[in-house]
Amino acid sequence: MTLSAETMTKGAFAAHIGVSAGRISQYIAEGKIYGDALEGDGRTAKIRPAIARQQLQKTLEPSQRFGANGAAVFKASAGQPTLQLAPSDGASAPPPRLTVTDDVADQLAAERLRQQQITTARLEREEALEVGRYMLTDEARRQTVRAVSEAFKVMEQGIPEMAKAIAAQFSVSTHDATHVLLKAFRDHRAKKARDFADAAAELDEHVEDEQQ
Repeated sequence: MTLSAETMTKGAFAAHIGVSAGRISQYIAEGKIYGDALEGDGRTAKIRPAIARQQLQKTLEPSQRFGANGAAVFKASAGQPTLQLAPSDGASAPPPRLTVTDDVADQLAAERLRQQQITTARLEREEALEVGRYMLTDEARRQTVRAVSEAFKVMEQGIPEMAKAIAAQFSVSTHDATHVLLKAFRDHRAKKARDFADAAAELDEHVEDEQQ
């Protein structure tokens, strides 16, 4: 069976381009071989080699364009992507060359690559969130407000004890000392709350992740 055949089994096509049959199944699952390049579904699906080669030239990353044994090599020639296949029988005949000029296919391949990049970026963000490197903004705000509120509550709860100490030392009533301290504390808290709100409003919505 040659690459000019109308259809091939996955194994036969894999052998001709120098990859494993499992890799061909992976290409199909990832959408790198799709549509008209397939005849049938599932395990019994067959490959239309000419169409599949065109699709692989567009959908594979440069680092993926080599078979495990180096038999399949994708490279550019005269501004167009070409596919060179080493003869599996060791013959010295020049390999077939395929030049792709289908603009629509190029656009579809570019869109497929963009979607894959978006999916990869989303998975990376989800992984970072899962391991605790990132945190949801709303959750961060809730946690910050809760922590600050608890800190102010602890400080306010200590005012009556401070008032007693002041009253004893300066011979004033505990009630008056408590009143003065609470008023001063609450005025200070309100001022700082405004300062924190102003500072938060000046922060960038997004920050650069220096660990990437």
